[in-house]
Amino acid sequence: MSFPKNRIIKIIVMLVFLSCMLFANFVAVRMLMRYGVDTYFYDKLLVAYTVGGREGLNLELGKMPVTDKFARESVLAKDFAIRLETLADPGAFLENKVDINKRMVNLIRNLRSAAIYLMLILFACKLIIDFINKHKSGKSA
Repeated sequence: MSFPKNRIIKIIVMLVFLSCMLFANFVAVRMLMRYGVDTYFYDKLLVAYTVGGREGLNLELGKMPVTDKFARESVLAKDFAIRLETLADPGAFLENKVDINKRMVNLIRNLRSAAIYLMLILFACKLIIDFINKHKSGKSA
């Protein structure tokens, strides 16, 4: 049982379209939310450190478990509180974390846009091929 070449191409295109749709609508959105919360958290701590030094950082870190909007933020606060004791320069660490998370958000956003563009191209190609096939069959009849 062999598959015709045309059928294999249709299956591959459908799988690419499905993969792009799942990535753009589910995976990327969840990743953006996660890295967005991380960026927000570390950026808030960086501002507190810049304005108030280590005391301002400790004050902001102490308020976070009480006022957090996201469950992930309280987990990050607990992890960072433990890590803060061993950090020599919290400002550099926080700047690095904010920079990495911002780059990840931009990367995921660009990949999501690419997946959407690829879906649009595949959809347009499908419409064009169907239109051409419809006119070919209409002329021969």
